[in-house]
Amino acid sequence: MGKDLKSLVRCMYTGKLNDNVRKLKIATEELKDIGNSVMKRVKICEEQQQMKRLDKVQSWLRQADIVIKEAEDLFLTSSSSSQGLLSSSHKMEKKICKKLKEVEEIKSRGMFEVVAENVGGGGSGSTVKTNDEETVGLEAVSGLVWRCLTMENTGIIGLYGVEGVGKTTVLTQVNNRLLQQKANGFDFVLWVFVSKNLNLEKIQDTIREKIGFLDRTWTSKTEEEKAAKIFDILSKRRFALFLDDVWEKVDLVKAGVPPPDAQNRSKVVFTTCSEDVCKEMSAQTKIKVEKLAWELAWDLFKKNVGEDTVKSHPDIAKVAQEVAAKCDGLPLALVTIGRAMASKKTPQEWRDALYILSNSPPNFSVLKLLDRN
Repeated sequence: MGKDLKSLVRCMYTGKLNDNVRKLKIATEELKDIGNSVMKRVKICEEQQQMKRLDKVQSWLRQADIVIKEAEDLFLTSSSSSQGLLSSSHKMEKKICKKLKEVEEIKSRGMFEVVAENVGGGGSGSTVKTNDEETVGLEAVSGLVWRCLTMENTGIIGLYGVEGVGKTTVLTQVNNRLLQQKANGFDFVLWVFVSKNLNLEKIQDTIREKIGFLDRTWTSKTEEEKAAKIFDILSKRRFALFLDDVWEKVDLVKAGVPPPDAQNRSKVVFTTCSEDVCKEMSAQTKIKVEKLAWELAWDLFKKNVGEDTVKSHPDIAKVAQEVAAKCDGLPLALVTIGRAMASKKTPQEWRDALYILSNSPPNFSVLKLLDRN
């Protein structure tokens, strides 16, 4: 009878031990998933946005690694304990329960809204590639936008002008200059390409990646819930938001972006082809980006064609000036068409190019034709 009772008690302890081991394994795997998610967010912030992980996040990751290793060590010894003495099973069951509580406690602290911060007040963000040759004649506009970033009464700045005039180049210059100055005063420097077909959720997704908020439940949130999360983070920080290629009003409030004011000292700078969009966006400062004067346009064109090509035949220089004039002072056209003509060293090739440009304004299709000629 005594043996039967002892066997029954052992079975009860063994069953309880196995059940708790199963619970600990599930909790440990869940902690691993959370840890991997947090580390992925940290790497994106560090590698793509030059941010520094928060001390509390680093501490949590270290604690998670330790407790996961300790739990895995327990799994190796628990199987032998379940087959051994009753006292050993009881001791192991207590260790498993204690470790389960530790894992659950660390799990509960792993839901970080923000995992990293800017280094030395330099702002988070990434530089945008630009071509130095396309900045010719735009220095004054870039300087004006830069001064607006320091003015308290200017929160929203609109850059407008015809397509190809250099608006994106100016925006890129200011974005990159801001990021290169470590003590620029902004916590976040955010670049968002908007494009013709306005997609508010796409804008929200870009912003949340750049501010380091990568919650796994993000995709299941509504537009309003996403806006609330973005607003909660940005309202506590000073930010500079650059919106490129805006075709219609972007509702900042619906996107979750706190409207810039004297109190938060944040800035929104955008580019558009339409002055009306500047009004719709309530821009306090509107800056028109003008076409290049002829002297600057011709110098930029020659620089991209190359002096050797221009001087390769006496008849080319005059036609080259006419081709440059067809670019209408637009830096993008002057650079791209100039490069397309760099290998053309016969007057006939240049006359063909002039004919094409005389019948069609500079665009991608025209460039393809120039390349074939």
